[in-house]
Amino acid sequence: MLPQVVGVGLDGIVFGAGFTGSLDVFFDDWRTWSVAVDEDEPFTLRWPKRLSTRLDGVATVVISADDEEIFRDDVRFGDSDARVELMGRHGSRIFIDKWGLIQRPFDERRESGAVDAIAANAVRVLDFLKTELDIDAWISFGTLLGAARSGSVIGHDSDIDLCYLTEKVAPAEMAIELWQIARTLTKAGWEVRHKTSSFITIMFQAPDGGVDGIDLYTCFYLDGLLYETATVRADVPRNAILPLGTLQFEGHPMPAPADPAALLSVSYGPNWRVPDPSFRHLPGDDTVTRFDDWFASFMTQRRDWQLFNNEAALQARDQEPSRFARWVTRQVPVGTKVLDLGSGASADVVFYAERGHRVDSYDFAHPVKTRLKAGRLRGGSRLRRKPLNLLDERDAFTAGALAARFKKRQVVTAQGLIEALPPRSRETFWRFTSMALSRGGRAYLEGVSRSARRCKRRRDSGLPRLWPVDPADLVRQAEATGGRLVHSSGFEAAGKASRGGPPARWRMVVEWPEQEEV
Repeated sequence: MLPQVVGVGLDGIVFGAGFTGSLDVFFDDWRTWSVAVDEDEPFTLRWPKRLSTRLDGVATVVISADDEEIFRDDVRFGDSDARVELMGRHGSRIFIDKWGLIQRPFDERRESGAVDAIAANAVRVLDFLKTELDIDAWISFGTLLGAARSGSVIGHDSDIDLCYLTEKVAPAEMAIELWQIARTLTKAGWEVRHKTSSFITIMFQAPDGGVDGIDLYTCFYLDGLLYETATVRADVPRNAILPLGTLQFEGHPMPAPADPAALLSVSYGPNWRVPDPSFRHLPGDDTVTRFDDWFASFMTQRRDWQLFNNEAALQARDQEPSRFARWVTRQVPVGTKVLDLGSGASADVVFYAERGHRVDSYDFAHPVKTRLKAGRLRGGSRLRRKPLNLLDERDAFTAGALAARFKKRQVVTAQGLIEALPPRSRETFWRFTSMALSRGGRAYLEGVSRSARRCKRRRDSGLPRLWPVDPADLVRQAEATGGRLVHSSGFEAAGKASRGGPPARWRMVVEWPEQEEV
């Protein structure tokens, strides 16, 4: 039985009865969102956050259920008379994928040469892995699906997926192996982004001005079961993968599993040959928990902050550094090494480097390098970008230990970072800082305190999530790691702000004495 649409508006799609199946939503004849639904009672299907923020104007909305149209009407969202704009920065229409993320589908990018370019780059990566690292990787997941169905990309897909089978027996060994692979790729000139300790993305500049990614996943066998990173734990025989075969993909012969159907069935079900843009593989809790415990994740909120930092980097190309950065440089001698945490758009770290400081710029969602204006940094060798995920203790403590190896005093700076950390991760920040400043030094912090209500309102508007901060709590945490507060401002107003008052800015400086070597 087809569902009954009662209404469509800013809140979402209102259904008069329950429905189980897949829905496709079109705006002005462009399929913008596909979603699987399983509801027993009348319900409202809320718009994905990244779509709701773009709904301002008029659009002809068409909804189909299992390929049969159930709704068509002109809908006004807000007060604007303009048409709803669903275009990306580089001129191609966007869609919302099964994870609720904005993507630029291959269907919209073939004429620009983007599809040919990413397929050619996949060949380069596969050849490099084989010749330089003796790794036999193969096309997987959506890429394998497209190759098996038609020999080309799936129109609503947006990246390339590769897998390799490791012979390592422990997750720690697998993580080390992937980091070695990433370092080799980086030395060869590619930009690599770590997603987990068993999943990396290799970034490319696309012909249409965007950035494309090729995902590389670690696969392994344990107790006779095949694990494909993050989603698959299944009884797939080794001979279904090896020896690798070949499938045509966008005119290129690509390495593929010996039995593609066996791999596709465990990822997409027995009906994998039938296109379903709304399909979302939902692994069991036991699979998700295993992968999280073994390999952690560097992606929590990362996509939100990546989008935010990319936009900020574009806007910051010709902007002046913040008042906070100028305040710091008035107190820190020229030449002191600066460890800037949560660098975001990079405007302040550029300023530190131009003022003669060596700078390590830490973030887990650095803006892509193409967003930074070429030649903007004088003395660029003084600025290094480093990944840091303060949501993961292992990553933070490793980075802190490496930072502590520097033989001279250094300082830590952080602006707008603390409120972006969930409360449980703030102690991790202080642990990193105390480790990095074990030879003595100061941490300079600035933030804006907001109430829980204001943080939620900001989140609902599509911006990355923030949390309330009372800086008095931060002082106690810093003292627990050996720090001593030497300067503070705005604490009283910030404390009130965290409990419901208007937003308030605060600053603090915490000092650590040099620790005696044991």
